[in-house]
Amino acid sequence: MARQSRTFKLRLSPAGMDLLIDSHCHLIRSTRALLAWGTTLHVAVECLETVPTATLRQTLASKPEAGLFGAEEHHLGASRSLREIVSRISERISGPEASRPPPTIAQIYIVALQHLTRTDAETLCATYERMRTAGGADHRKVDLESS
Repeated sequence: MARQSRTFKLRLSPAGMDLLIDSHCHLIRSTRALLAWGTTLHVAVECLETVPTATLRQTLASKPEAGLFGAEEHHLGASRSLREIVSRISERISGPEASRPPPTIAQIYIVALQHLTRTDAETLCATYERMRTAGGADHRKVDLESS
């Protein structure tokens, strides 16, 4: 069965692009694998889903995404399941105790990327491996020696 994927859009400022690059490099260093940009976004959102609801609400209330959104549009390919995970996070944050409107998808992406840069290598490797075996990550590796 073919892996289902789609394109996810990020509108980033130069500082937002730096965040994406830093997140991507941190994940590559942690996994020791050459990964697609969309895999970085997916792993980031998967890791964010494990953060307690109260912590997520507090983080989003502090507007951590300020200055990271921008006019530069970037398209990342990732598994369709990424949308489902983002929906679960949004529903959890905007539950009955929420005092704010639900976060936007873009806010969740930015907070997830920020969280990824602070996530330890062991957690990132476990998250990536779980995604890879579940078929949610592009796990094709580049063989540099055969080129």
